[in-house]
Amino acid sequence: MSSKFISGVVSYLPPKNLLPLLFGYSIDHIALSTYWIFFGIWLDGLIRNNVNIAYPFLTLAIVLATPAIVSIIGTSIFSSLSDKIGRRKEIMFLSRVLLMVQYIILLFFGNSTLNVLLILGTFGLFTQMFYTMHSALLTSICHPDKRGQVSSFQVLFASIGWIIGSSVSSSIFKSFDIEGSLGFAAGFALLAGVIVMFSPAKPWNHKELKQKQIDLTIEKEVSLKSELLDKDISSTKEDITKLRIAEEIVPKQKKPVTTYWQIFKRKEVLSLLIALAIVDFGFGPFNVVGNVYLIEVGLSYDDIALANVIATFLGMIMLLFMGKVLDKRGRKPVFLISIITYPILYGLMYALSSFRIAIFILYLYPLYALKVPASNAIMSDLTEENERARGMSLIQFEQIIFANAGAFLACFIADIAPQKLLIIPLFPLSFGIVAVIVAFLIIKETNKKLLFNRKINSEPDRK
Repeated sequence: MSSKFISGVVSYLPPKNLLPLLFGYSIDHIALSTYWIFFGIWLDGLIRNNVNIAYPFLTLAIVLATPAIVSIIGTSIFSSLSDKIGRRKEIMFLSRVLLMVQYIILLFFGNSTLNVLLILGTFGLFTQMFYTMHSALLTSICHPDKRGQVSSFQVLFASIGWIIGSSVSSSIFKSFDIEGSLGFAAGFALLAGVIVMFSPAKPWNHKELKQKQIDLTIEKEVSLKSELLDKDISSTKEDITKLRIAEEIVPKQKKPVTTYWQIFKRKEVLSLLIALAIVDFGFGPFNVVGNVYLIEVGLSYDDIALANVIATFLGMIMLLFMGKVLDKRGRKPVFLISIITYPILYGLMYALSSFRIAIFILYLYPLYALKVPASNAIMSDLTEENERARGMSLIQFEQIIFANAGAFLACFIADIAPQKLLIIPLFPLSFGIVAVIVAFLIIKETNKKLLFNRKINSEPDRK
């Protein structure tokens, strides 16, 4: 076997310093998929047993959305704290311990809609911060030129966990009902917290850290449109060499503390959040009550579990290459392609809603495999290391607010419309079209190294 082939294979593998975080993420998604796929279906039955609830779909959406909504408070507090003091993996461990406790309490006291609402609301303050901390630490200890690839690794390992959990979720739910699902999830949640504690808190060794500082300096010069790019190529290369030498000699000044608002109002950050908000508002109903919709169109428990397994497997295949594409071809093309699929997919789903097999096939497309790594890579480009947790949490806040707002509106309409839940594909269809137009107009390429190389290559040779 040639060394070139081996090196090519190795280039697609994650660095070993990222493995504890990535394996912990997989285990966490085993816990999540073991119970969440059928939790909404079980809760829908619990709500319908209460004949006094006038708007069952809206009530279902409110209960399922509660932990994410209240998590905005906890995540904002812990994101700011972690950016100041670090300790991200310790915060992740605490989050998973509390998630385990949440599952156990649901096991014994989740016998009414009100109890479920109170339990999810209380623990939601702490359990959702795991994902923001994970993205922030992962993109901080990786090489800055490989953030797109690392973002794909993150979703890839989440997919591995989701496949494993999905493959057994139907059997567990049918055999032991929701109590069995929650019991399995509790054990895996604690294991995920333990595994992430083995992650390093700082990037690489001293030599690699110095190179990172050099690369970040060049990125900063490019982003500020310095006078280097106004000179000819030979002068530019000479100045970059001087810049690298100066970076090793001149002590780094302490960076001022940035607030959420300062990060939010950056033009490119705001553009990303606007585009994502439109997409997530439309997709919100499927994000919250998607599995209940699948029951409405005639899919069985086994169909739903199998669809989750296949969709996640297809997403994994895409993610094997997506990181390289993000780093070599740019963030914007991938992001645009990711949101174009929403109106196409859900337009077909609405038109073919009476055909169970057609819905099953359409559900297999892994929407997350493009959108999540692209948006995370863009945000990591737009934030410094000491503000990355807050940057990532802004994406989470946007998703929580707009996805759930869309779900509330769609579920309210489903409660009063003759078509019931069959109407909800119209939301990602209509808002997806708007999102494509907006994203095309306002999203800019953010891969600074790629932009720098394009600028250098476009400069004419000096005569």
